[in-house]
Amino acid sequence: MKTFFFKQKSLFNSLRVSVLTAAVMLIIIGFNPGQADAQEVEFGASLQLGLPQGPFQDQLEEIGFGIQAMAGYHIPRTPVMLGIDAGFLTFGTDRRDEPLSTTIPDVRVRVENSYNMASLNFLTRLTGRDPYFRPYVDFLVGFNYLYTESTVSSRGGSQEDVFRDTNFDDFAFSYGAGAGIRFMVWDGREGGQGRVYVNTQVRYMVGSEAEYILPGSIRTDNGQLDFDVSSSRTDLLSFQLGLTFVL
Repeated sequence: MKTFFFKQKSLFNSLRVSVLTAAVMLIIIGFNPGQADAQEVEFGASLQLGLPQGPFQDQLEEIGFGIQAMAGYHIPRTPVMLGIDAGFLTFGTDRRDEPLSTTIPDVRVRVENSYNMASLNFLTRLTGRDPYFRPYVDFLVGFNYLYTESTVSSRGGSQEDVFRDTNFDDFAFSYGAGAGIRFMVWDGREGGQGRVYVNTQVRYMVGSEAEYILPGSIRTDNGQLDFDVSSSRTDLLSFQLGLTFVL
């Protein structure tokens, strides 16, 4: 079983290297300096799917769902873009109804716990500058913020938040790489309005060790909060699908 696991891990690592190498070669071969004279500013937003990897997956078997956003500046006459990338993933929520207090047991409220990870990275992107088809490779370095947040709300139809607090949080250093492809779906350059691209991307981020709370591990015992703290590296494989705006 261990032999199979290590073979699968080796195959996955080889596949990552092959994808990144192919993307870099595609960018270098297809790069035309004449298309890269103009300055470009880029903004993007995507839906994001996150899969914990390695020891992180052993602890956290949930898939994360969230959003990702970026902003970058293309350096003229080069295939290089520098920018900032931010993301958010939630790995699940649990809910329960509790009395408002021990002295007012006849008033009950809804308690919801969410298990989340936010990220912020500095981004270096190698990208083609063809107006219609743009493969690219990303290199990132930054951090992850893992936190568990609790909210108390009414049980009525509005369910407005009454209280909100962070039960537990920790930071983890992260770095990694990814590759993607963008296809132009709208061109407004003649009207001075830029271009719109559909963007798809896969990314692998290596995260340092951090402590976090797993979904479903928060308990109450005689009015006291009790939970188990897990610890591991925080490697993550993610997939994004969204839109990019180039001005």
